[in-house]
Amino acid sequence: MGTGSSVTASYGGASATAGPFPWSDLGINANASVTPGDLSVATGGSTAFTFANDPAAGTVLNSASVFNVSYTPGWTGSLSQGSVSGNVNSNLVYSIGALNGSTNLINVPLSSSSSPTTDLGASLNAAAGPSVSSSVSGAGPSASVGYSLSASACVFACVTLASASLGVTLGTQVQQSATVTPTVTYGDLVWISTTLHPSYSATDPQAFFTGSGGTIAQAFSGLSGNLSLTPGQTFNYNILPEVNLDLAVTSQAQLSLPASITASYNVLGVGGSQSFPLGNLYTLGTGAEGFDVSTTFHNDDYYSIPIMYEPSVYSGFSTVGLIGPQEVGVVEGVFSAHLPPDGSGGGLPPDSGPCASMPVGCTFNVTGGSSTIGGYGQMNEGPLIPPCVPADGPYAGDCVNQVTVNTTAAPEIDPATGSSAMTLLLGTLMVMRGRRQAT
Repeated sequence: MGTGSSVTASYGGASATAGPFPWSDLGINANASVTPGDLSVATGGSTAFTFANDPAAGTVLNSASVFNVSYTPGWTGSLSQGSVSGNVNSNLVYSIGALNGSTNLINVPLSSSSSPTTDLGASLNAAAGPSVSSSVSGAGPSASVGYSLSASACVFACVTLASASLGVTLGTQVQQSATVTPTVTYGDLVWISTTLHPSYSATDPQAFFTGSGGTIAQAFSGLSGNLSLTPGQTFNYNILPEVNLDLAVTSQAQLSLPASITASYNVLGVGGSQSFPLGNLYTLGTGAEGFDVSTTFHNDDYYSIPIMYEPSVYSGFSTVGLIGPQEVGVVEGVFSAHLPPDGSGGGLPPDSGPCASMPVGCTFNVTGGSSTIGGYGQMNEGPLIPPCVPADGPYAGDCVNQVTVNTTAAPEIDPATGSSAMTLLLGTLMVMRGRRQAT
């Protein structure tokens, strides 16, 4: 029985904004998006079935009779990942009173450096298949730059009320991990019918027998239903091998900005400094996104055993089950039958699941991720610079009406890109406002 199937899942992306950090009025922000790559899971190979104890003509059957069908798996399979992609834009931003502005630090697209294929064969052929994982990752451009900012109150002359310096080293990374957990069930669908070379019908007395350890055992008395047979009547005991493959697939993608930040400041004559060592300033994750597909494989041929109903002790046919404790029949022979195609009086039992009608080439979309964000850039130290001087201090009542931002270091250029990873701006914003006079 062939076990070829393929499914491809496409994922929606996630986006979010974080920051500014370390201060709400002066710091580094980031907005980013990440889109997981497509995942493709394919299986091949086949499973061999053999009737291990096919009964000879004349064999007497009773409620203790058991048929055994052996099976030997021969799976192949693979998990293939597409390239995960993303985009990140990070800026120095400030918002002090009525003044606000930004200076771009980095604005780049990202993608993973490979699209690997991972073997699933060993897991599919194992008795209890373990999960198989795969991952892709990529590092993008980085930048290192320093900024100095001064906030002043200006009328005819300017008085610097606050100043700050930030040194930022920022990297970019993107990754995606995927895990496939296959569950394979081997079994036989058994049904009985009074017609020769019968097609399957959902109304036939039937049962599904699950195999283990290479053997599928089906008890002759294990069927439910009632054919109201009479002594001497022939019925057919039909055995159709099945393989069910359930694939549980989870995937998650993440974009991260590893960064280190140093800061020093002087606000209204009070100075200080802070240092944030290398860690993820910001991470954007899709969260775990999963899908599950189930495919049932049937063979076109099945075993069919004609049996003559000849109970040696007969006191009326049970309406609960076909087989009673008495001897019930004599095997007339064993032959293989071929199921007619759908539309000609029967056919294969129906499959179920999102890929039931097309086990090869099934494609569907997975909704976008949950935009899970993290990293120390999510913290906020509150404002650093008051927009106006408190009434009890020097320059009481003065308000910031000029902000000057300068770069104090050149950016590092990632040699892999061959170009600058960011745009640097140097500017002064000024709003002329009247200075309050002391009374």
